[in-house]
Amino acid sequence: MNDAGLAMFWAFSRCDLAGPEFDRWFSSQPGLEAQLGADLYLDLLCGNYADREALWRLRRSLDPLLTPLRQCECPTLRDLAATPMGGDFHFEKIFESFERIVDFGPEKWWLHLSRCSRCATFWLIAQDERIYDEFFLHRIDETVASEARAGRWPRRFFTYEDVLATGRALSNPPRFLDPMAGSLQWTVEDLLGERPDITVEEIAHLLGLSAEHAAALLRRVRAARLK
Repeated sequence: MNDAGLAMFWAFSRCDLAGPEFDRWFSSQPGLEAQLGADLYLDLLCGNYADREALWRLRRSLDPLLTPLRQCECPTLRDLAATPMGGDFHFEKIFESFERIVDFGPEKWWLHLSRCSRCATFWLIAQDERIYDEFFLHRIDETVASEARAGRWPRRFFTYEDVLATGRALSNPPRFLDPMAGSLQWTVEDLLGERPDITVEEIAHLLGLSAEHAAALLRRVRAARLK
């Protein structure tokens, strides 16, 4: 099986490729039965890609094929992924094969580019220890990585607002014991710096707060600016 074909199987397995799209691709590929074996081949060829439970079983049916081929965690990660900084410390397993290529710099302290030393996958990575305590990873190709190395970074994670929006989409906002915690105030300050017309409702959504809480933070930050 060539690399392009293997990448399609991995993308389907980790849910980056929709069932119907994989079904169409799989049905058009010659010679797969000999590579997969008759049972797996027929399961994938005749599977019900419209049924949620059947689709889950089809994705998992690839595990015995793909797992022995894995050299790192990259193939298992979604194209846009989140991994907690704590918890079971799975991030350590992910990053053990990563080489940090370039940081954006102090202006965007959360942003850097890494490359896996085992599979050569490039990752755009945002690190948010203020609000979500997560690493956010975006798989990019070599062309985009070369552009970033030359100072022309992609739009993904380019603003802290986008980092927080990614966290809101992929993770759960935490609850702060101190409603005026420094990390909340610093974040509101940065959001205002990036987009002065950002609304209370937008801030509340990004941070997982009530509108009243976000409004109180906004008043505190604006008052501090006047001192």
